[in-house]
Amino acid sequence: VLRENFKDLYIECKKLKLMNKGDLIVDIGSNDGNLLSNFKKNNRVIGVTPERIGKIAIKKGINTLLRYFDRNVVNLILKKYGKAKIITATNVFAHIDNIDYLMNNIVKLLDSGGVFISESHYLLPLIKTVQYDTIYHEHLRYYSVQSLNYLFKKYNLEIIDTKEISTHGGSIRVYAARKGKYKVSKNVKLQLSK
Repeated sequence: VLRENFKDLYIECKKLKLMNKGDLIVDIGSNDGNLLSNFKKNNRVIGVTPERIGKIAIKKGINTLLRYFDRNVVNLILKKYGKAKIITATNVFAHIDNIDYLMNNIVKLLDSGGVFISESHYLLPLIKTVQYDTIYHEHLRYYSVQSLNYLFKKYNLEIIDTKEISTHGGSIRVYAARKGKYKVSKNVKLQLSK
């Protein structure tokens, strides 16, 4: 299911024309590199994960830093590879405790025309289908599009597109970019109205 989801994310990025050949794609919490394996043929890719599972990605030829996504890693990537056109954080965004520190690092690494793509367990299906069994210590927050919109505005980012996805009992994929850089999809208004 996750492999298909990551393939879908890649295809959407192509359809939305968010990247060009050779652009840098960075995945926060990249694990074994499944997401980046879709991008690596046409783009420069860097995975960041502190877990040993990242060694699997390295064996697959995916450049991976076995570290946490902190200021030192961001500075290293900037110095060695430059700014990222796309930064992804799939099912890790709700696990990181210092959200301001994370967002500052993302904004610092993101190209002026870059896009941050997050996937998080979505608050609406969680409530509608009473998914109390998915609430546990690792998930520090459960996002709605409204709460993400509020968060991103603090960093001069705006949500440019959204998509409900089936992973983890109902998740939300959110595309955010610097204000005014992209046309905002009708999907955003629809999700906010929900």
